[in-house]
Amino acid sequence: MELVGAFKRQMKIAFFVQGDFNLGAAYVIAYLKSVGHKVKLFFEFSQRLKFERNPLKEFNPDLVAFSCVTANKGWALESAKNIRDNFSMAILFGGVHPTLCPEDFKGYNVCQGDGIAYFGGKFDPDNLWPDREIFFEQLPPVHRAYQIFMTGFGCPFRCSYCNNHQLHPKIIRRNPQNCIGELLYLKSRGLRYVLFDDDIFTINNNWLLSFLSDYKRRVNLPFTCFGHAKYIDDKIANLLKESGCECVWLGVQSGVEETRHKILNRPETNEEIRNACQFIKRNKLKLMIDHIFGLPLDNYDKLLISYNFYKELKPDVVNCYELLYFPKAAINKYGQSQAMYQRQGGRDYQRYAKSFTSLSLLVN
Repeated sequence: MELVGAFKRQMKIAFFVQGDFNLGAAYVIAYLKSVGHKVKLFFEFSQRLKFERNPLKEFNPDLVAFSCVTANKGWALESAKNIRDNFSMAILFGGVHPTLCPEDFKGYNVCQGDGIAYFGGKFDPDNLWPDREIFFEQLPPVHRAYQIFMTGFGCPFRCSYCNNHQLHPKIIRRNPQNCIGELLYLKSRGLRYVLFDDDIFTINNNWLLSFLSDYKRRVNLPFTCFGHAKYIDDKIANLLKESGCECVWLGVQSGVEETRHKILNRPETNEEIRNACQFIKRNKLKLMIDHIFGLPLDNYDKLLISYNFYKELKPDVVNCYELLYFPKAAINKYGQSQAMYQRQGGRDYQRYAKSFTSLSLLVN
């Protein structure tokens, strides 16, 4: 099926995602419904394509759309081949990996970048809320109570292991009152805890003050947020605490300042990290930090430096990840081909990307 111009007529679109709530897909689905298309959501566990009777065959869509990242690229391609072998349906790939590596999806239609723009619209999160209900109809009830929420998109930093600046070259911050309106609606539908999933929730003091003053008064739900050592001071930490924040999550990745500056392209100093953590702990907030194992040029001595630095910071949780060399990320210059999941053609990305360990740090 030729996709150019097809979206001007009403279509039936099957949207395939894997495993969990997908905010990007939820925005695109909301737009598609708003302009008259019929959309049905399929999770990986509902793909029974080899059986005579299956939901996809019964829905009989004009288009099958996959939203995928590097970790589940293999699943998406395998599923698409299965569909192509059994049905005559147009197939479209979108999401992070197709945007960065369209060459991996030869023979298929590919959406690079903004999915709403691809379908003829404009991404406007203040006037188009994501369709969460289509996910909640199939996910366990706990997903309705504990939700991610983004008040902004994009990050001012260019960490070498991250692709975010390639996906969101400009920072978008939503209107505070519109965020409050959406959160109140979600609360009326069962929301009980919020993870503010902005790359740096605390990036703008004036915005934060405007938003949190109303959030405490009108929404009043506990939350966790992502911060940054350069955007946390005592005043901000106190504001977060008074507004219902329970935990602040900081990306540290290594306690070796030289490693962060030269390899990870992270500009913060150990002193800035130390001060930010003191502000967080002083205001009786939980502190969670990230550490990445397998960094280029890492050795036992550097890991020991990180361990001792984390002991000093006294985090409540250390999230430990294995370094992933995502396609097109700057850190690839250090030799991603030596990583096992790369040597195996990327098939192990999913196992590595989904697995991490949260460790309570021993201080004695």
